[in-house]
Amino acid sequence: MSKLRVAVIGTGMIANSAHFPILNILREEGLVEVIGVADIRPEAAAETAKRHAVPNWYTDPQKMLDELHPDFVAVCTPNMYHKEWTIKALRAGAHVACEKPLALTVADAAEMWQTARDCGKMLFPCQCMRWRNYMQQSKILVDSGELGDVYFSDIAFVRRIGVPTWGMFHMKEHNYGGPFCDLGVHLIDSLLWIVGDKKVEAVSGSTYTKIANQGEDILLSIAESGAYSGTFTPRPYDYREFNVEDFSTGFMRLEGGMSVNFKFSWAINLPTTNLDMVICGDKGGLSVNGETLYKNIGRYQTECRMKWFDNGQYKGVPFEQHRYMYRHILDVLAGRDEYLIREAQNMEVTKAIECFYRSAELGREVRASELKG
Repeated sequence: MSKLRVAVIGTGMIANSAHFPILNILREEGLVEVIGVADIRPEAAAETAKRHAVPNWYTDPQKMLDELHPDFVAVCTPNMYHKEWTIKALRAGAHVACEKPLALTVADAAEMWQTARDCGKMLFPCQCMRWRNYMQQSKILVDSGELGDVYFSDIAFVRRIGVPTWGMFHMKEHNYGGPFCDLGVHLIDSLLWIVGDKKVEAVSGSTYTKIANQGEDILLSIAESGAYSGTFTPRPYDYREFNVEDFSTGFMRLEGGMSVNFKFSWAINLPTTNLDMVICGDKGGLSVNGETLYKNIGRYQTECRMKWFDNGQYKGVPFEQHRYMYRHILDVLAGRDEYLIREAQNMEVTKAIECFYRSAELGREVRASELKG
């Protein structure tokens, strides 16, 4: 495969902290060439281009696509623009990696996947949590049958106060939702994959905006908000613009009778847990992030701490999962592998998103069969 000509749409935190570190490594190895970046904020586009020695920057992504004709585009915009720029990049002849969540409704996701097929291009959802070592090892353990018939899971990603304050995460008109879109989709995608691609049947959920819109003068950690490498040219933050949820919680029913409790938070008066996933079957239970297996041996209850050695080349690096993802994408484009995230799998995550927000709005359970795709 010849050197991949890459362009990036959206030059906020995720582009600078997660995508560019590995793109720069791949560039040094002669595998990619980053030819342009685009952002509606000229200062952000120009600063990113200068920081990463990118020759061209634009405030109009379409102009960049028309003039540079990239082979590959990374869409790193706020959520509400994922569909627009993914489709436009595909139609411009590029393969696309789109940040999570790929889409916010089943109809939009179906249109994006169909466009990729029509254009003969590949679409790569950046549900990169699957590349975390403990997720990979959990998948192997569940597939081996150690848990037996899996029927329950409890997933949580809780930040006591970890509101992203550098972009448009907090604005519904640009991001659609809060922590469910930001944090929840990671755990939902990984869970569905680990337990065998079970389909989402229904979601009952609630959203709350109780703390983040108060504007309290509290010391905050940018790293605890998800910007582990800091931020560059951040957009000024105003808590009065905050109009998404700061806490989301609920219950999800999957095919085969499996049930899932969940809670995801940017701001709640609880301890920060970052990531917590428990999976229970009739033969054993598993704490994914705790790397602990709960089994009975004879008459004895046991708790086995798994030695899941992480020998990956990017162990402990911030946003390590994006690095593995990009390596995998290059293998897929070269025909050496099949992408880890399939269309049908991604559609189930989108079902969960749409069901959840409709449920919170309507105050009742919403079945996936009610959605229009």
